[in-house]
Amino acid sequence: MAELSVMALTSTTEDYLLAIYGMRAEAEPVINARLAERLHVAAPTVSATLDRLARDGHIWIDERRQIYLTLGGERVAERLARRHRLIEHWLISTLGMGWAEVHEEADRLEHSVSEELTERISASLGHPATCPHGLPIPGNYPETDVTQFFSLGQAEPGQVVRIVRLSEPAEDDGELLRYFEEKQLVPGHIMTVREVTPSGSMVLELDGETVVVDERVATNLWVMAA
Repeated sequence: MAELSVMALTSTTEDYLLAIYGMRAEAEPVINARLAERLHVAAPTVSATLDRLARDGHIWIDERRQIYLTLGGERVAERLARRHRLIEHWLISTLGMGWAEVHEEADRLEHSVSEELTERISASLGHPATCPHGLPIPGNYPETDVTQFFSLGQAEPGQVVRIVRLSEPAEDDGELLRYFEEKQLVPGHIMTVREVTPSGSMVLELDGETVVVDERVATNLWVMAA
């Protein structure tokens, strides 16, 4: 089989590969319905696109209808993820765009930026390991024991944690991104869990301030013990 090429794909099919890649990275089962929800498209549209991706050798589907990237499909998705996450960094450091704004802009630019420019961006930024939202940049990210990361929603009262990254779905939620930025719930910040309510809300202490977050916020932040 000829090597799969990013340029041979449309922006739509690239988005599918990236979505599958992101869901698999978080150990989330990938099926038609969940992919439709993630991409905000109708299930029949997803089915037709998946059939085309399978025919072209980018994905395969098992007997339980779970969707996987082939080795070639994964290489394409990794290149796209690398490009997207480096562009996010570049938009902040070079153009001064806001932390909550860059994901959507990078979504548009990732489909047209060349590999050569991607590598120049990486070099100019000092080859960052993660995007501004903490997601790993393929090719730059060191081997790390990710089992030490867990959802904020799993933290116990009294536990001190450091924010490591956002979840993949959180990046696609502009409202949630703006909330994280406003409350300074961003990678690198350390906080103490003061209380967990029966409803799943959490009372946090961050930089001397009290922040109350709901279950949706807590499940979309990945943390580690500080």
